[in-house]
Amino acid sequence: MELAALVGLALMDSLSLGTLVIPLVLVVTRRRVDVGPLMIYFATIVLVYFGIGVALLAGFDLLTGPLTRALSSEPAQWIKLVAGAALLAYGVLAPTPEVRDEAQLKVRSLAPAAMVALGLGAVLTEVATMVPYLAANGIISGMDAGWPLRLIVLAGYCLVMILPAGVLIGVAAIWGNRVWPKLEKLVPRLEREAKVTLLWIAAIVGLWMVGSSWGVLRG
Repeated sequence: MELAALVGLALMDSLSLGTLVIPLVLVVTRRRVDVGPLMIYFATIVLVYFGIGVALLAGFDLLTGPLTRALSSEPAQWIKLVAGAALLAYGVLAPTPEVRDEAQLKVRSLAPAAMVALGLGAVLTEVATMVPYLAANGIISGMDAGWPLRLIVLAGYCLVMILPAGVLIGVAAIWGNRVWPKLEKLVPRLEREAKVTLLWIAAIVGLWMVGSSWGVLRG
């Protein structure tokens, strides 16, 4: 049951801007699959997500101690309330993204440093609203297993996140000219849907933060 939930969450995470849209843009804009730069980009995504996951798992362990009391304090709850209100406002008031005729993202360089920077930027853009990833780390932290197995599961989760993009890029590498026109039409829509999903997640997370912190403050 836990494994099925983790796979589902990983596939949900795989549909984000950083794990799906950007890799497809990297191949569609040039109509070719540059394996080296893509490997660097995917490695950056996986390693950064893995590092964040390790930090989250360590944080979940710490939450059973004094940190729990600190986070339950009145000042911490007010900070949570304000942050939640900001997220809610962003999710509700931000303009709805439109479907463009072509992908808005333009990648000018495939140099290793550029790919690392692109991967870091993609993760940092989404870090505040990575709800599925937070939920997955909660499941992993609750597993009746030691740290080695938890890290293996976390690594597997991060790899599943890039699987759909890898499959689509593999198809493009094999069938080339048959696939490019379809991918060119698909990328702008995926880009728009990824941004809409980000707004929904921001609003939902913000609403939860406001509601939970207000309940504590009133109590």
